[in-house]
Amino acid sequence: MDVPNGQIRTDRWQLRAPTAPALRRTVCVPTVHPVGDQRILRCAQSVLDAGFDVHFIWLGGEPGESQPHDRVRETRLPAPTSFRERIRLVPRVAELARRADPDGWHIHDFYLLPRARRWARRTGRPVLYDVHEYYPEYYSERLPGPRLLRRPAHRVITGVERRYASMLAGANVATEELGDRFRGWGIPTSVTPNYPADALLGDAPRPLVPELLRRVVHTGTLTSMFGAEVIVGLAHELARVAPEAEFLVVRRFPSAAARRAFEGLLRRHGTPANLVLLDPMPPHEVGRLLASCGIGVSALQDVGQAALCVSTKLYEYATVGLAVVASDLPATRRFVARSMVGVLADPRRPEAFARGVRRLLDDADEVCVAADRHAAAARAELSWERTCAPRLRTLVSQAVR
Repeated sequence: MDVPNGQIRTDRWQLRAPTAPALRRTVCVPTVHPVGDQRILRCAQSVLDAGFDVHFIWLGGEPGESQPHDRVRETRLPAPTSFRERIRLVPRVAELARRADPDGWHIHDFYLLPRARRWARRTGRPVLYDVHEYYPEYYSERLPGPRLLRRPAHRVITGVERRYASMLAGANVATEELGDRFRGWGIPTSVTPNYPADALLGDAPRPLVPELLRRVVHTGTLTSMFGAEVIVGLAHELARVAPEAEFLVVRRFPSAAARRAFEGLLRRHGTPANLVLLDPMPPHEVGRLLASCGIGVSALQDVGQAALCVSTKLYEYATVGLAVVASDLPATRRFVARSMVGVLADPRRPEAFARGVRRLLDDADEVCVAADRHAAAARAELSWERTCAPRLRTLVSQAVR
C-alpha cells in the first residue's frame, strides 16, 4: 500500500489523497458490501475532502486491519460465500463499528439500521444512512411464497426503514424519488445518484469510431436479477447475427453461489468463441476498459425495484461515450432517451439484445456521431465531483460537528 502522486492505493481500491485540512474527527463507514464498492468509495472521497478521517469496515480481500494513509483506516472481514453468510456478518461489522468509537458513522446497509439507532441513542453521536436501493421494493419482491404477501411485506419494510432512519442524523440517497421519500419523512437528505467519479473516466472522452462498435461490453453484476441468463444467450445470438463482434464480460459476482450459477449456465449452453470473460478489476481501471469498447449492455430484469432504477453502468457507459443496448424498463427508457444513443430491448429475450447490437453496427457512422455528442453533455452533467460531492460534504459537515 502506498500514496504515490497523491493517490491512496490498496490491492482493491484507490482514493485521491485529500487536500482539505484535517478536522481530526473520524467518520466510520461500516458495511457488508464488498471491499472496493464504487459508491462507498465515492462517498468516502467526499467525506475526506470535507476534512474528516475515514475508517472503512467491509468484506473481502485479506482479513485484518491496516492504515494506507494517516487519515484512512480499513478493517476487512472474510468475504461471504452466500447472501445468508453476508447477513450473518452484520453483528460482527456492527460491533467493530461501535468499538471504533468514531465521531460519527456513515452506514451503507438497511440491515445496520437498528444497531445504528442504538449507537446514536447511547453516544449522542450522529449516524448517516446511505440508501443505495429502493429497499422496500427490493426485499418484498425477493420474499418466497405467494405474491399477495408482497404488498403487506412492502408496507412493513417501509415502516421499519422509516422508524429507524427518522432517528438518525440524515440520509444520503441514490435517486431524486428516494430523496422525496426521505424528505417526506422529515429526514435531512442529500441526493447523490451513482454518477461516476471523474478519475474513473480519464482526462477526456475518446472519439467513438465504427471499429470500436465491434467490441461489446458488460461490466455489471452477473446474477439472474441483472440478466446473467440473457448475457449468455446474447453471446450465442451475437455469434450468429453479428459474427464480427466480440463480447467482453467482466466476471463480477456478489457471492460464490452466483459465480457457480453463472459457470453452470456456460456448462449447459457452451461458451462461444466471441465471448471473452475478464477478471474483476479495481474501479479505477474500468474506464480504460470502457474506452476500448463501443457498445455497452445492460440486461436488468423486470423484478423488484428495476422499473425505478438506472443501473450504475449506464452512467459509466454514457460518460465514456458508448452506445447502449439496454432493457426496456421505465427508468432506463427515460435515461437512454435523454442521455445516450442506443436501443431498448425486451429484458427477457437475448435475441432482442442481439438485434439491437446489429442495428447499431449497421448504422455505425450515425451512431458514433450521436454517441460523441451525448458523451460531451454526460461528462458535464453526470459527474460525482460536480453534482454529488458538494451535497454530501454539506450533509456530513452539518451532522458531524
